[in-house]
Amino acid sequence: MTAMTIPTTDPQLSVPSSSQPEPLRSPLGRLDYLKVSEEARAESRNREVHLPPVSTYRWWARRTSAVNGALIDAFNAITPGRLLVADMFAGGGVIPLAAVARGHQVYAQDLNPWPAAGLTAMLGLPAPDKLREAASTIEQWIRTEVEAAYGTTLIDGNRGVVSHTIRVATGECTGCGQRARMFPHALVSLRNRKESGNPQAWMACRRGHLFSANSDKRRRCPTCHVLVEPTATYTPMRTITCECGKTDRLADRAETWQWEIVLVDRSSRTAREIDIPTEAERERADSGGWQPAHDLGAIPPGQETNVLIRHGFQRWQDLYPNRQRHMLERMLDLASRCSTDPSVLRAAELAVVGSAEMAGHLSRWDRFYLKSFESMAGHRFNLTTLAVEPNVWGGVGRGRGTVLRRLNQLVKSANWLHEKTGRELLVQGPLTSSTPATAMNEWDVRVVEGSSEQIVLPSESVHLVLTDPPYHDDVQYAELSGPLRAWARLANEKLTNEALTGEAVVNSATGQLVDAGAYEALLGRIFKEAGRTLRPDGHLVFSYANRSPRAWIAVFGALQSAGLRAVGCEMVHSENETDHAKRGVRACTLDLVLDLVPAGPCAVEQHRPHPAPDIPLTDERRFLNVVADMFLRVGDLEDGWRSEVHKALSEHPFITPVERAT
Repeated sequence: MTAMTIPTTDPQLSVPSSSQPEPLRSPLGRLDYLKVSEEARAESRNREVHLPPVSTYRWWARRTSAVNGALIDAFNAITPGRLLVADMFAGGGVIPLAAVARGHQVYAQDLNPWPAAGLTAMLGLPAPDKLREAASTIEQWIRTEVEAAYGTTLIDGNRGVVSHTIRVATGECTGCGQRARMFPHALVSLRNRKESGNPQAWMACRRGHLFSANSDKRRRCPTCHVLVEPTATYTPMRTITCECGKTDRLADRAETWQWEIVLVDRSSRTAREIDIPTEAERERADSGGWQPAHDLGAIPPGQETNVLIRHGFQRWQDLYPNRQRHMLERMLDLASRCSTDPSVLRAAELAVVGSAEMAGHLSRWDRFYLKSFESMAGHRFNLTTLAVEPNVWGGVGRGRGTVLRRLNQLVKSANWLHEKTGRELLVQGPLTSSTPATAMNEWDVRVVEGSSEQIVLPSESVHLVLTDPPYHDDVQYAELSGPLRAWARLANEKLTNEALTGEAVVNSATGQLVDAGAYEALLGRIFKEAGRTLRPDGHLVFSYANRSPRAWIAVFGALQSAGLRAVGCEMVHSENETDHAKRGVRACTLDLVLDLVPAGPCAVEQHRPHPAPDIPLTDERRFLNVVADMFLRVGDLEDGWRSEVHKALSEHPFITPVERAT
């Protein structure tokens, strides 16, 4: 039986007669989308301040608690009481956090064992004092080893530590066989952050000679006298040209890559300096005394991992200098016995494993702001020829992603969570998706690892399914989490680093869902299972953003095949438009929030995106208006709808010629 849809454009039809049942309405009608978008914009620029627990473990493409919390509140206004909120693509855990902070029960599931472990630890954070005590214990145990690994003396004579060790890759030309340093840019590093206005820097000529000079004017290399342009790039498009005239791809030299220490970042409580390393610092960093004991496993082929393999990285441990590997192993061992409380151990181990994202042969050095970037920033592996090894422990305020900083952040996260909930949550899991379905009962949270084609909940038990599904082929979660899963396996043998099958992500390199049809079929099965768990008055709400017409067609087809019908949609701000990966490109910065219910006879009063008179009508907003019109037909799509959607979206100005072709 086809549901009757009452268009909101006709006020007479919007009011049911006395003989008609009340039509279904979308909670999106209660959403203050302007206020929510502004809050989301602020949160996306500094997530750890607004939502501290997200720092517990690394994830990608997280949406904001501003949006998801507002969605939960809007639904709660029409369905009062304590809700059971289910997220079957839980990933970064923003939705579970937003729900537990409001006192609701949460069901969180993900195929990937890394977020499943992270969710369990994050939502089950113990009292802050317990974490503070564990951090102090680890610090006491590791202090002597940290001094031996990183202790140094600054130019002013004060004792300090090596905060970062910067290496350049060297390789042999395939033409003449000459080995050369492969600096990516003429400007290797400023000596002070860009905002200081101080132009003093470390520069490199095309022949690989490093020298000190001001970065605001040309300068001849003191060694070979070649003129150096400070803005020059030496490895454009991952190619490099030798003095003999031969141009190689960096991958052509992969078999001959070696790493040479060229700079160190030293710091004390009162000073910081970026300088040429002493002989003692070089010897200590590359000493044969560092003997890491564990094999992290082979890097599997894939859409993102292939770039590593092409450039000579074969196993996950190849991403780490031996000193970094040794110290990570030692700290992981200490974290595993720093407490008798299992929740403390889970959190402490995550802090150590999380620091492995700063891989010393892969992390990029920010030459303007003097900091390192995680190995998989920007949803890609950061292949670079100027890589930075951090001081794993950290200290004196330097170093992103260090163990000490992560442990301190855990304390802040626990404070935040306990202030919001008033207690330690009862967290069950991670269970496997093959576990028999049971009611939540007294549990505050249930975490499940495995495909959401099978949800471990009884039928008609969920008030609100609120989720954030993978966006077609935008982010390869399994590949990016590979090194973290490899390290986590050392702490927990139950965690696997095997290739994940059944991930709802298109990846032509691995054959995983190689076409939109397979992606659509899998999403359809998952949405159908989610619909099974919904109560009669329940809704399925999720946000989606994509420039690909194929992606939208796959989502609409999956929802239609799952027996769902559209109730409403709304546009909200989603991503930080100032992120490095989004600046200067036509990136998606808005999400379309989609609201659906199981198909049925009840009339529906659909909610459409509000007009935004005070907001510029950009190409992206126009594009999403077209998508919204198409989406609101889900549940009653007729033959030929796919061609219609493809034509309408692919001809839109927001879509580039390349995207139209695909």
